[in-house]
Amino acid sequence: MSNHLGSYMLNDVLKSALKLGIFEKLEKDTTRAFLKEIFITCVDYDCNHGEILEDIAEDFEICYCCLEYDKPLRDGLCQKCGNWKD
Repeated sequence: MSNHLGSYMLNDVLKSALKLGIFEKLEKDTTRAFLKEIFITCVDYDCNHGEILEDIAEDFEICYCCLEYDKPLRDGLCQKCGNWKD
């Protein structure tokens, strides 16, 4: 069973940080290292990557399913995970 409340709380925290421009002050590698730490921690608390990255996956250029960076995204999913074709 997933910890939905914890996932959405992390989503709200990340949205607030984006709104405040915190990630603009960080290098991309630092932001990605920070997100990696969140995802490692979220496993211990049974949180869901998709819920954590809901509506913000594109901001971080990360697929919420496979957690791969720098792939074209549609609704937070890369082509492979979203099974879409162009």
